[in-house]
Amino acid sequence: MHRTFETAPTRRRRTLNGRWAFVTDPDDEGLDAGYHESFPADADRIDVPSAWNATSEYYDHEGPAWYRRRFELPTGGPTRIAFGGVCHDATVWVDGDRTAEHYGGYTPFEAVLDLEAGDHDIVVRADNTRDERSIPRPGTDWFPYGGITREVLVESVPEAFVAGIEVDYDLDSDGEDADLTVTADVRSLGESTDVEVTATVEGARGAPVAGSGEATAEREVSVDTGLTSVPVECELAVDRWSPDDPALYEVRVAVESGEARDERRERVGFRTVAVSDRAVLVNGDPVELRGVNRHEDHPEWGHAQPLRLQEIDLDVIAEAGMNTVRTSHYPNHPRFLDLCDERGILAIEEIPYWQFDAERFAREGVLDRGKKTLAEMIARDHAHPAVVAWSVTNECANEEAGVVEATAELAALARDRDPNDRPVTLASNNYHPDGDGTDRCLEHVDFVCANAYPGWYAEGEYANVLAAVREDYPDKPVVLSEFGAGAVAGERTRDGAKWSESFQADFLADAVRTARETEYVAGFTVWQFCDTRTDPRNWATRPKTKNNKGIVDEYRRPKEAYNRVRDLLTGEEGSQ
Repeated sequence: MHRTFETAPTRRRRTLNGRWAFVTDPDDEGLDAGYHESFPADADRIDVPSAWNATSEYYDHEGPAWYRRRFELPTGGPTRIAFGGVCHDATVWVDGDRTAEHYGGYTPFEAVLDLEAGDHDIVVRADNTRDERSIPRPGTDWFPYGGITREVLVESVPEAFVAGIEVDYDLDSDGEDADLTVTADVRSLGESTDVEVTATVEGARGAPVAGSGEATAEREVSVDTGLTSVPVECELAVDRWSPDDPALYEVRVAVESGEARDERRERVGFRTVAVSDRAVLVNGDPVELRGVNRHEDHPEWGHAQPLRLQEIDLDVIAEAGMNTVRTSHYPNHPRFLDLCDERGILAIEEIPYWQFDAERFAREGVLDRGKKTLAEMIARDHAHPAVVAWSVTNECANEEAGVVEATAELAALARDRDPNDRPVTLASNNYHPDGDGTDRCLEHVDFVCANAYPGWYAEGEYANVLAAVREDYPDKPVVLSEFGAGAVAGERTRDGAKWSESFQADFLADAVRTARETEYVAGFTVWQFCDTRTDPRNWATRPKTKNNKGIVDEYRRPKEAYNRVRDLLTGEEGSQ
């Protein structure tokens, strides 16, 4: 299940999840050897979706690897093959023909082919190599998992079908009525043809909280070969989505041409997001962001997380009195965002520009790759009401002119591509005690995310960090987006010493209190949710080869810090 709801009810669909033939290619000889035509006979078998680095056999493999799978089509015709994510550089062949290429491990891509009925062969080359031009770059503080890490779908489509849905809306001053523009991206594989496009909006069936009301509108248009955007307008009295009352609606778009009919569905919640000089506003009301940074990481699954684990993670987060997740440092699985929508958990979604300087941004293709990932993330996730901001960089060299220029372009792109006008932000570490002390990039965003670790990586106080940010940007609210201390899970023999659970608990409690007591701080996201596997280049300085700053361990078992922060946020501190 790639979403929590049905997205294409009219299509004959099958998943290619399951066992695929698999072989690593450490010497990068598969292309010359023609693996896409003649796959190695001694290939292993591996699950899809999965991260190959989550297996003992391929734990440390970084580089190319190849997958092969045969599938059967009961009937021929136009066929869509969709990949939810392949880390990080993917090439796809079907029946020996190169059909798709995609860079970026966290966003989807697809190929549409005219295939005959019968058996077909699909081969994928995935490469998680990180080099001078890669995004993410070498040396990031998370593991470079490789593989087909999200679902693969094969579905039959008609000659004219819905390739995408964009939902734009304006709420009236009371937030009770919405003017909607539902844009259907209609892809036609044949000659110019007449189609009828129908958009229906109603309460989301199966959602924990379904909005009330229904509206339908339709248009008849002529579409040419290729992609045609067809806007359909309607009005609807709505129940607003909020963290306390996450009312969801289903948007159904149907395209009919002759006897053929195609339908796709999306979910949406109606709310506004804005900022004041000291708060993030949802529906005009200030909402304190209380949350964590969450990597998609687990010892058994890596990035390829099953639904139940995603549900458990949100259970643990919500039980701590938290309402926000920062998807550090890349677009998370869309199903995780579905769960956030359903539970009223807010999300700040990010692209993987982690500690880039001007020299790296200037390398050929680096900025274009990031822009493409940003545009794909917004196209995929703009309908999620839980997503309240786009974050365009993390801890880059924001004092350098080349980084400022790149940031301005990224922020402008985010605003241009998002039909719902979310705030744009970035995470700066320039105000960390040993940072540069100024940040020119923050001029281009709507609120400040400040990463700082005084008391862990350097001497200093959180109050001073926050005051320095406020002095430079008095009109922007501040989110303390990263702060924390490491604790080896179970280390309770040296009470109060660094790396002990008690040190981490005291450290985080003090930082959370400081953030909550500072009037211009809109919220905080603790670094981090769970202990995570780090890049092999960092293993020598990371106990257990992990970033141990999680408030739960890698298996989601709480540390003392989790209990302390939970008690702070739920009002239990001091009551026992």
